[in-house]
Amino acid sequence: MLQNKIAIITGASRGIGKSIALTFARNGASLVLICLQDEDALNFVKAEAELLGVKVISLVGDVASNDFCDEVVSQTLETFRTVDILVNCAGTITRSATEEMSNEEWHRVIDVNLHSALYLCRNILPIMRQKKHGKRINLTSQMAHNPHPSASPSYEVSKSGMTALTRHLALEYAKFNICVNNIAPGSIDTDLPKSMSKEARQKLKDAVPMQRLGDVDEVADCALFLASDMSSYVTGSTLHVNGGSLIL
Repeated sequence: MLQNKIAIITGASRGIGKSIALTFARNGASLVLICLQDEDALNFVKAEAELLGVKVISLVGDVASNDFCDEVVSQTLETFRTVDILVNCAGTITRSATEEMSNEEWHRVIDVNLHSALYLCRNILPIMRQKKHGKRINLTSQMAHNPHPSASPSYEVSKSGMTALTRHLALEYAKFNICVNNIAPGSIDTDLPKSMSKEARQKLKDAVPMQRLGDVDEVADCALFLASDMSSYVTGSTLHVNGGSLIL
């Protein structure tokens, strides 16, 4: 489904980002994998993807830095000469209440979750515009649509901002055949839920109409759909992967 495509994936060392990377590799895409600091974990994902027969480069750095995002695109073009798909999966979350949250915490979450997506896409959109084709997938969150008392306002604002940015870019670049969409996961069985007590995990499940947590591969399959030609007439949309949680 993604043969001869080049995909940049941020937040690729674990969880949803890792699953997207391996799903894309199984479907023929060459990869540019990015993470903040866990080089060992990223190299493990890189090795797994290479065993699937695709070319992979990996870069470690802070996507909240405009200079690093410039480097990502430069390295991608030097290696592959083009880029077809951008998946913004890097993210951070804090749990501070509004009155307890520091200015530094506010800015860091916004920088990683929102500004990084803008920095990368500004460099990549001219390439896609010239080709008159491209796919951009942003990972937002159920919390952008349904705030949660345990999350800091910075997280929910950053994800809501990503939703607005997606819709704007979809409108602005539709005439160039560039599709820009969101995936908004709900309760997915990533590192945090896995570390919870049995009682806490059950509480999470009970809040979901389907009575279970989502699997990272279920999110990755949605990303595959949005990255492939199957979604060629889909842009400006948010695909909710939450077991029906927004129904409640």
